[in-house]
Amino acid sequence: MTHPNGEPSEGKHGPGIEMPKPTAWPMVLALAITLVAAGAALGSAAFAVIGGVLFVVSLTGWLEELLPGRGHEHEPATHSLPAPISGRPGTVEHLQPGMPGFRFRLPEKVHPISAGLKGGLVGGLVMPVPALIWAVLSNHSIWFPVNLLAGIVLPGMDERPVADLEQFNTVWFLIGVVGHAIMSATVGLIYGVLLPTIPGAAHWQILVGGFVLPLIWTGFSRGSMGIANPTLQHHVDWAYYAASQYVFGLAAAITVVLSEKVIVPPAGTGRPGDGEMGRHGDTETGRGSA
Repeated sequence: MTHPNGEPSEGKHGPGIEMPKPTAWPMVLALAITLVAAGAALGSAAFAVIGGVLFVVSLTGWLEELLPGRGHEHEPATHSLPAPISGRPGTVEHLQPGMPGFRFRLPEKVHPISAGLKGGLVGGLVMPVPALIWAVLSNHSIWFPVNLLAGIVLPGMDERPVADLEQFNTVWFLIGVVGHAIMSATVGLIYGVLLPTIPGAAHWQILVGGFVLPLIWTGFSRGSMGIANPTLQHHVDWAYYAASQYVFGLAAAITVVLSEKVIVPPAGTGRPGDGEMGRHGDTETGRGSA
């Protein structure tokens, strides 16, 4: 048995500790929920009834094992138990405001938000290169991709003839450029927040930002293009579209990862002279002076 504070003790079964009993009821309960869900999805009354019965039985059995005196079993000790550790207050020196390391945050250095914005703008500048190459190789004008991009905002662009989309249009050009800049900056900010949280060396962050995320975005775009931009869906070349996403992802990820990190300020004021430090401590080393 154990004391109320959780320390092991000797009871009628000898030295040891109390452990929760193994039980299969949680797995049976999960099976019951799965059967009920399957019955609702497939329209099967048999699945729903069987799952409902199992749900009641498993939940009842699990709750019974949680009652006092039923959910634990004695685990005998195989060797002598260590003596409990008793604390001795007053023996540890506490950091005071102004001392090095007072309430510091981890990580101590992070990429600034501006790194994500810069990454998005750099990626946005190089992203049109594959699209312009596609336009030239497919006998379109260089304004064709820009006008297609404007179709995200302007309605009825999918009804216009290709000859109109080949021409330069000031309004379409401004809408396409501004929309592209806004989307690039937004995705860049997401990169600036997301990539530094990926563990491992910098090349793993570049791999995720330069290949994994563009692949996910390309798949999402292919599934939703008909709703977001029907005009672009009719004329898009998915190979060059994917190449544009990879170019953006690599440029933005490299810019974010290689940006200079800034020091995270401490959580407290950290001003020398506050608290005990101001009366007894050295503001540079945190050591008391004689």
